[in-house]
Amino acid sequence: MRIYLNNDNYIVSFIFLLCLLLSNKIVIADSEAESLYQSGLQLFDNAKFENSIEKLENAIELRPDVAKYHHILAKSYGRLAEESGWLKAIKLAKETLRHLELAAELDPKNTEILSDLMKYYQEAPIFLGGSTKKANKINEKIKDIECVKVTDTHTSSSSYTTQITSKDIECANYKG
Repeated sequence: MRIYLNNDNYIVSFIFLLCLLLSNKIVIADSEAESLYQSGLQLFDNAKFENSIEKLENAIELRPDVAKYHHILAKSYGRLAEESGWLKAIKLAKETLRHLELAAELDPKNTEILSDLMKYYQEAPIFLGGSTKKANKINEKIKDIECVKVTDTHTSSSSYTTQITSKDIECANYKG
């Protein structure tokens, strides 16, 4: 039995093969990026910030849309800036801010990222992006997120007796 393929079948087959190859490449890139991130995180934990930065930058090249990669990269830049001379620290601080803001943009409800960004705004001088106004705005956003989490926890509870925590009172005062 012979199968005769016309041009349409070749095109469909080509597109199908191309999709298979691309999806395989995406999976490989994801796992490679995660591996680089894990290496960078371990280096960060061991205070090897320059090596951590290298691994995390490579992970971001593969997956620029992952907030946790930008977050740990920002923290690595920040810690390296703390150990550096003034001129180098200025450059590193700018990179710290850039990656913290990217991480917050990619994961706007991550309170750990938002807290680090708020600390940066509070502690950095104005010429490096520090801003009390921005820090206060981030603080309000964190309170909103945390109060929503507390409310969600209590509304999903099947128990009629609920223990009131200091967080509940803080949220009630904040909302009220």
